[in-house]
Amino acid sequence: MSLFHPAVTTCPKCGTKAEVQRVGSVNADRRPDYREAILDGSFQAASCAKCGEKLRSPPHLTYLDVHRNSWIAVEPPNLIAQWEAAENEVFDVFDRGFGPSAPKAAQELGRFLRPRLVFGWAALREKLHCQDLGLDDTTLELLKMAIMRQVDAAPAADQTELRLVAGDEAALRLRWIEPETESALAELEVPRDVYDEIVEQADGWAPAREKFTGVLLVDVKRLLIGVPA
Repeated sequence: MSLFHPAVTTCPKCGTKAEVQRVGSVNADRRPDYREAILDGSFQAASCAKCGEKLRSPPHLTYLDVHRNSWIAVEPPNLIAQWEAAENEVFDVFDRGFGPSAPKAAQELGRFLRPRLVFGWAALREKLHCQDLGLDDTTLELLKMAIMRQVDAAPAADQTELRLVAGDEAALRLRWIEPETESALAELEVPRDVYDEIVEQADGWAPAREKFTGVLLVDVKRLLIGVPA
């Protein structure tokens, strides 16, 4: 079941308040149209009745797709600096919902789910793109590490993110964005062969891959930000 609750949002341009239905959980097996809406950016999007400004509440939800063995907790992008506390909380949420503290039927289901934590709509879409393109999300983060080391004048900073936005068998398209507004800053295409080389060079990438083992936030941002003091 997908759950919604009433909330009030304020237009950032004219200050007009409006009541919206804010999502608390999405079941993509029962509502595949929600998955498609997340991918095309229309999910939870509205317009201000007064000035027409685009309105979209920051995400705070769980996303379930049993068919794709996926369970994702989604938090607002401005909370990324508190990722360690959020990750600990989400470990507990998954444990109670599908882990050892859950009913037996839920535990059986949870055995096949891969839990993840993301911050922001763009990060959620990236996980769904990985599923559609048959990519391992950890390997994608290793690819980002390689890009950040090699690309000159990349807009990499605490306020930006590098996200997968599209791809096919030949190339992957990634974009640097400002996470809260999702404004595009720069874009590049990477040959799919570069991703495949990381898979093939397993031993060389093993130490970096270990940093994403046994965690929920499989995102290079956890390394860039570090552990909050």
